[in-house]
Formats: sequence, C-alpha cells, structure tokens
Amino acid sequence: MLRRTTLVIVVLAVLLAFAVGTAFGTMSSGVSAETARGPLVDRPLHINMHFDNPWSKVKLQTNGPIEVAVQRIVAIPGATFGWHSHPGPTIVTVLSGTLSFYHAEDCTQRINYTAGQSFSNLPDEIHLARNEGSVDLVVYASYYVPLRTPAVPLRIDQPSPGAGCPQ
Repeated sequence: MLRRTTLVIVVLAVLLAFAVGTAFGTMSSGVSAETARGPLVDRPLHINMHFDNPWSKVKLQTNGPIEVAVQRIVAIPGATFGWHSHPGPTIVTVLSGTLSFYHAEDCTQRINYTAGQSFSNLPDEIHLARNEGSVDLVVYASYYVPLRTPAVPLRIDQPSPGAGCPQ
C-alpha cells in the first residue's frame, strides 16, 4: 500500500511539474528551423581587427571549448517565436520579410528588422520575435554556446513578462 501511494504521489508531482513548466513558458508557433552545429575544433579565436573606417572594428575572443551553431529559420505570417532567451551571444540576420522584435523590459515597444539588417542578443536578454507581415520571414541566426554533453539548447523558453505583452 505504501509503495502504491508513493508511486501515485511521484507521478502526480511529475505531471504537476510538467503542467507548471508548460504554463509558464511560451512556445513558438508557425516557426521551423534547420540547424547546423558543432564544436570549434581548429583553434581558439583571438581576433582584433580594425577596418579602413577608424570606428569600425571587430574583437572576438574564445576561451575553452565552445560550440558554434547556425540556424536558417522560417516563420510564416502570424508566427511567433514565443518569449525566450539564449545560452550565449546570438547574431541574427534577416534574409527576407520583416521581423518584429520585443524586449521583455518594455514588451509593447516593437522594433522592426527588415531584409539585410542584423542584430544581436546577449544571454540575459528575454525577448520575443514575431512575423507580423504578410510574407514568410527568413532569418539566419548564429549562436556561440558552451560545449557540453548533452548539447546546450539554443532556445530557452521564458514566461511572458506580463499582461499586455504580445505572445
């Protein structure tokens, strides 16, 4: 009897944890992604490059084992990426369509990124992206994450920041 009661309690606890996690996280809808990822194997990066324009430069440095991932993401009209964050720095470039972007801190302020524009996200930034246009949105995202087994998820579901925020 005690064994059966314990089993029932454990099963109910697991179901409750799943339900609570699902209720507080926001899922994507109408979004598909093709992913290529792998460890950076040739050498650590230590780049400090200045371009002809004295205000333009790139500085990139890695330390320890990291993984680089690239995604081609397609979002149909009306699609939402859901509220989420990433485990490392991310750079996104819009190939076609318009990406509507919202930060959790001011969730009603929309920023539109159009074809040919790029933007970045840092790991502590919770955000939502949507395709509020009438054509498919296609973006490429590059992720830099720690190398671990199992692989680090590239997207971390986050709860909605509050009432009145888009979904």
